[in-house]
Amino acid sequence: MEALIRPEFGLTFWTITCFVLLVFVLSKTAWKPLMHAVEERERAIKHDRHSAETARAEAEKLKADLEERMKSFKAELNARAEEARQAARKETDLLLAEARRAAAVIVETATKEIETQKAEAARGLREKVAELSVLAAERILLKQIDHRANTELAARYLGELEKERPEMRLENN
Repeated sequence: MEALIRPEFGLTFWTITCFVLLVFVLSKTAWKPLMHAVEERERAIKHDRHSAETARAEAEKLKADLEERMKSFKAELNARAEEARQAARKETDLLLAEARRAAAVIVETATKEIETQKAEAARGLREKVAELSVLAAERILLKQIDHRANTELAARYLGELEKERPEMRLENN
């Protein structure tokens, strides 16, 4: 075991000689291709890294551009939605105003028609009352007064009745 701790000259000489010979052979045969392969690998890694950084920068630029476009699209969408809401409100207001006008016209027309029918009914009722009064008076008097005088008598009676009771007044149109 002591021989391993204290090396002999011959063993050391041949070990160094083999090592130098091995380095010389390797430098002539394998060193250049290995160094060339390592350099090529290093260049490929640098190129890939540069490409990745370029792609990353481009992707970030595209991302920022897309985010900006999305913001503008959202703003445009919100603006269009607001315009549509305001247009709908205006249309609703116009439709309501038109409906109110139409309803007012219908109510006015109905009121006029009711007044006209009421006047016609009153006129018809007045004529019927006068006619009935004349017929009743004729039967009572048994043809003592002529028809014209009976009509005048009924008209006078109705005039007096209207003066005494204004709520029973019949409209003349």
